[in-house]
Amino acid sequence: MSEISKRSHRLLIGTGVALTGAMVALTGCSASGGASADGPTEVTVMYKSSEFTEDMIAAFEEENPDITISFIEYDQTRLNAMLASGDAPDLVRGGPNANLFAKGLATNLDDFLASSDVLNADLLLPANDAWRWDGSQVGTGSYYGIIKDWSPDATIWQNEALFEEAGVEPLDTVEVTSWDDVLEKAIELKDAGIEYPFGIEWQWGLGNLFLTMVAQQGGTVYTDGGAAVDLETPEAQRAISWLVDYGKAEVGPTSLNPLPDGQDAPTFVAGKMAMSMDGYWFGGNLQDEAAATVAETASMAPAPTFGERISPIFGGVGAWIPEASKHKDAAWTVMEYFMAGQPAADRATTGWGLPILESLWSELPTEEPYQQQAADAALIEAEYVVPLEQSQYAQGSQWDQVIDEQVTSAIKGEQSAEEAATAIQDQMNVYLAQSKDQLG
Repeated sequence: MSEISKRSHRLLIGTGVALTGAMVALTGCSASGGASADGPTEVTVMYKSSEFTEDMIAAFEEENPDITISFIEYDQTRLNAMLASGDAPDLVRGGPNANLFAKGLATNLDDFLASSDVLNADLLLPANDAWRWDGSQVGTGSYYGIIKDWSPDATIWQNEALFEEAGVEPLDTVEVTSWDDVLEKAIELKDAGIEYPFGIEWQWGLGNLFLTMVAQQGGTVYTDGGAAVDLETPEAQRAISWLVDYGKAEVGPTSLNPLPDGQDAPTFVAGKMAMSMDGYWFGGNLQDEAAATVAETASMAPAPTFGERISPIFGGVGAWIPEASKHKDAAWTVMEYFMAGQPAADRATTGWGLPILESLWSELPTEEPYQQQAADAALIEAEYVVPLEQSQYAQGSQWDQVIDEQVTSAIKGEQSAEEAATAIQDQMNVYLAQSKDQLG
């Protein structure tokens, strides 16, 4: 195995003991959320039933007879209505969002974390910094949510058999490769006849990848307290130019040649794609019997860089407690169970995401060589996770839409990469101004 930092070693040592202790400690924790004289406290949970199952609810209520769970299927429109009416759920599914924090909708979890034996700040991996907010930026300050599971989302999964077939050296699975060098390898693979050399999940959006490339160069995009963007910087120009070059090279799917499935996985599993920019979770696709051949020669390489080693997370979905919740203590007890109890341990064993707690990494599947390699690589990547820049006035979908439109135009030769960057800047500034006016 490659050299691992001291912190990474610590994730591996003693995890079995820590996990057992956490399981025992969970029963009966946060007793302040207990029953009133009128009976058990009812906690309303809004989540996806595929993730927060009936079996989990039954197990929780058996362990915590003083709390019952009223479950609501996650629905953003219904959530907005409940928050507006003052009848907020007590625990809600969601991703870290500067707008959510700035509006004061989420409860500050610092006191809960400080008093918990199983879910406290010292046990959380740096990835959970995406749920921190200091009043002006994400990544520092108080905690407002807990990640359910996560992945370093710019890592590169590769099918080394296709590299061998093409006579091209695979990406190093230890040393970081530059984005330029990855694109160069993709072009070599294309010239050697590989149908899909390199997918970047274009159809899922380019905003986070763009922000990652800027951050890796030490740049920023937001100005005026997040109310405007400046994309005339060398860092932003280089990122947009790379995306245009990628599209013009025709080495992977774009809006001009999208995959019918809307994602890379089926094509990669079918042995037709050499590289796909996806997180650790992508390895879950390789557990299927149909993927057995590709799994034998699959590996996960570090997130490429344009300078500083930053391995971003594009999601960070987890749970938060609304500030308007009437049962915060009981909701925290549910949070502890879901994020640090048996459901969290069970999720880790599936290989579809990484636990946010160090103590649960020993539960990750490592039976197959690609699983062990990916777990080792993710362990190192965890050291370089930094939350991406956010503005309370911007939505990720706006970045995705505008970048796709303007970069696609540049790929078609209708404008230069520099002109595309200016157009993206102008449109985003319109959106930001409108959002600021609405928020007041």
